[in-house]
Amino acid sequence: MKRKLKAGVIGLGRAGFMHLRNISSMTEIEIVAVADMMVDKLSEELDQLNITKDARYSDYKDLLKQDDVEAVFIFTSTNTHEEIVLEAAKHKKHIMCEKPLSMSLDEKDTINVLNVVKENGVKLQMAFNRRFDPQFRKTYEMVREGKIGDPQIVKITSRDPDLLPHDLILRIGTLIFDFTMHDFDMARYMMGSEVVEVYAKGNTLIDPTLKNINDVDTLVIILQFANGGYAIIDNSRKAVYGYDQRVEVFGSKGMLKAENYSASTVEYYNENAVELAKPLPMFQVRYTDAYKNEVKMFANSILNDAPIVCVGLDALKAQRIGIAAQKSLETGLPVKIDIVEEI
Repeated sequence: MKRKLKAGVIGLGRAGFMHLRNISSMTEIEIVAVADMMVDKLSEELDQLNITKDARYSDYKDLLKQDDVEAVFIFTSTNTHEEIVLEAAKHKKHIMCEKPLSMSLDEKDTINVLNVVKENGVKLQMAFNRRFDPQFRKTYEMVREGKIGDPQIVKITSRDPDLLPHDLILRIGTLIFDFTMHDFDMARYMMGSEVVEVYAKGNTLIDPTLKNINDVDTLVIILQFANGGYAIIDNSRKAVYGYDQRVEVFGSKGMLKAENYSASTVEYYNENAVELAKPLPMFQVRYTDAYKNEVKMFANSILNDAPIVCVGLDALKAQRIGIAAQKSLETGLPVKIDIVEEI
C-alpha cells in the first residue's frame, strides 16, 4: 500500500470547506486534523467527512503541535497567511498556502517568512490555482515548446460576477492584492520573463463607496518585462454575464488563446441572432479541476520529492508587482521594479 500524506487543514470558510471536501476524496492524502475559529459550528459537516472530534481545533497552533501532521493546507483569510506559514515552518510542517502570502505594501515581513521556511527545510507551495487549470497549463506548455515563437504580448481578462462586502475586502485584500494577484502570476508564468515596470489605471465605476477603503472596481494594467514584451490586464468586480477568465499569448510565430468556460458548448444560430451559454457563475465551478490538481501536485512533491510548481518566491514576485501597481494607481505614473532572483 502506498504511503499517504498525513495533513491538516487550517481555515474552513467557504473556500476552505470546498478544499476540504476535495482533499477528503483523494487517495494520496489522509486528513488527520482540521482547525477553524468556528469549528464547533461545523460539527455536522465534519461528521459527514469522518473528521473525528479529537482532530478538530479552534486554534491552529494546537493543530501544529500534533506530531503526525506532516503538512498543512492554509485556507484562511489573507491577513493571516504570513503568521500561520511562519508558525507552520517553525513546526517543520510542509505548507500549501492560498495566495497571496501578504497584502502588505512592505515586503520585509514576507522575505523573513520565506527565510524561515528555507531554514527549516520545509516545502512551500503557493496556491496560484490558475497555473493548475488544464486550459492555462496547456497554453503554458505550448508557449514553452516554442509553438508561437518568442512571446511578445500576454493579454489577460479577469472579471468577477459580483461585488464583495467591504469587510471581506479588508480581510482578503483589494482588487489588486486579491484578484489581480492571480493575473500578475499568470503573466509572468506565460511570458517566462520578469516584470520590470508597471502602469496601472483604476476607478470606481460600479461602487463609488469602494473609495472609502482605498479600492477600485475597474482596473487596467500594463506590465513591461525584462525581455521587452508586455502584458495587458483588465479587471472588473462585476461582469453581469458571469465569471470571465481569458488568456491570450501572442508571439513571433503565432498566437494561443484560452477562452472562457461556459456550461455548454452548444451554440444556437437563427435568422435573428446567435445564442450561446453564459460563462460559469463562480470561481469554485470554473476552477474545479485546478483546485484538485494543485493539491495532488503538492502531495506528490512531498511523497515523491517532486519539484514544487509555484514556490514562495513566486508569491513575493507577484506581491512586488502588486506593490508597484498600487503605487502607480496612486501616482498616475509608471513604476519600475527590481528583479528578485532568490531569497
